[in-house]
Amino acid sequence: MAVSRTLVLHLPAFRLERCGYDADQVAVLTAEQKSAVRLVALTPAARAAGLRENMTATEARARQPDVLLEAYAAAGEDFDRQALLQVLTQFSDRVFPLFEEDFALGVEGTARLFGGEASLLAQVRGLLEDLGHVSQGAVADDPLAATALAGWGPGDVVVPPGQAARALAPLPIAALRPSKDLALALATLGIERVGQWARLDPASVAGRFGEDGVVLHRVARGLFAQGPEPPGWREVEPITASVVLGGPTTNLEPIFFVLPGLLRQIAGGLLRRDEAAVLLAIHFVLEGGPARTLRVRVGRPTLNPDQMQRVVRARLHDLRLDAPVVELQIEVEGAVPRPTWQLGLVDRTEVREPLEDLLARLIDALGEEALLTPKRVEEWCPERAWRPLPLDPGRVRPRSLRRSSRPPRARSGQRIDPVDAIEAFERRVPRPRPTMLLPRPLPIEVRLCDGRPTSVHLEHGWERISRSEGPERLRGTWWSESQVFDRSYWVVQLLQRVGWIFEDYGRRRAASGCWYWHGWFD
Repeated sequence: MAVSRTLVLHLPAFRLERCGYDADQVAVLTAEQKSAVRLVALTPAARAAGLRENMTATEARARQPDVLLEAYAAAGEDFDRQALLQVLTQFSDRVFPLFEEDFALGVEGTARLFGGEASLLAQVRGLLEDLGHVSQGAVADDPLAATALAGWGPGDVVVPPGQAARALAPLPIAALRPSKDLALALATLGIERVGQWARLDPASVAGRFGEDGVVLHRVARGLFAQGPEPPGWREVEPITASVVLGGPTTNLEPIFFVLPGLLRQIAGGLLRRDEAAVLLAIHFVLEGGPARTLRVRVGRPTLNPDQMQRVVRARLHDLRLDAPVVELQIEVEGAVPRPTWQLGLVDRTEVREPLEDLLARLIDALGEEALLTPKRVEEWCPERAWRPLPLDPGRVRPRSLRRSSRPPRARSGQRIDPVDAIEAFERRVPRPRPTMLLPRPLPIEVRLCDGRPTSVHLEHGWERISRSEGPERLRGTWWSESQVFDRSYWVVQLLQRVGWIFEDYGRRRAASGCWYWHGWFD
């Protein structure tokens, strides 16, 4: 029997990161408890600033006036936690949430597939970083031991089998998460470290500290907390459906005939798990040859067999088979917790094709490299201020970012330097940026009046500018001769469109300057 090995990931800011905050921001999650709004989760930066759980929001504001408060939303947090668990199943067939900011994976059977436990830990942490989560991980024999090391250790650690006691010994007793009564009893006895706790006699521990003490004492000694197998793992069995065709065929009609029944089986499996599919794998078992697999993105997460059938049929329409098919198999390769939306009963405009479905169809038709999503880069030059990333239609979610349209006002008894206030405000309020940025700025001619653009020469001739806003001066990268820029941008209203133009001071060739067209706001 293989030794059980558990990888635990500690995400100290998960509950705030999912709300859009970074771990280095002083942000807290609040909920109403005991007739007051209290802190229930904090970022590491908030802890470093002296804030603690159960503190009232008023007290937190008094200690840190700039603290960011976010209301706790149980349903949304649970949805994101389950979605993250689903993502982690690509590394293990056994995943489980431990506490509110810890996730466990059984890795004794899968670590070798990723180059060993250390390599697996690095890959999982890299994925979490790409998803915007700060994390620390540990691998040990017991889930509670790995949790203690992940949350309280000096860094990522892989503990060799049977060596957990030595790794845990220098950690504070709080790393084992004792109950309040047990923690108080141990503090009374002067037990501060796990190593001190481990050296106590097991029989004395059982007689004095009860079941809770026995469990944590076993962990401190490097044993399993609850016997030979860690409890509570969620077994992740694949959702599949298959059928043997009546005979070998290269015609799609028999495949289309059995497709609805297979997808109804898939939908039943998803319903039992309360999940929705985002990626299906269609396996064609060929006569006298290897199987061929076709992956189909569903787009909007769904467990509706009719919706899945429409997408699959559209993808199979132009399929060319190398050999006759004898068996058809369908497997759910990507799934997320079932969403809770429903189509409107009155507003039928909601039945139009959702964006996720459209994006999935485009990816299937054009290829995964054809659709990209932009990621902002710390760069002032507009054409270099983003980089493309692969687009996952199933993860597309509308977001609403509300920003204040007014500069900050001083609180009673507080003085704010007006220059500092307006500069801080301007850094928060986004400048206008076009929805369509040209790959390269296009040289144009511009007529000016009192320094403002009044007309622009496009392909069809001169066009009057009815309204203009600007200038916005952008310049930088002075240390690089090839990338230095110095521009003055204007938003201009033409007859039917709104554009973005700039005067390039670095390339000025005439008294009127050198002008470029850079984008459209359509």
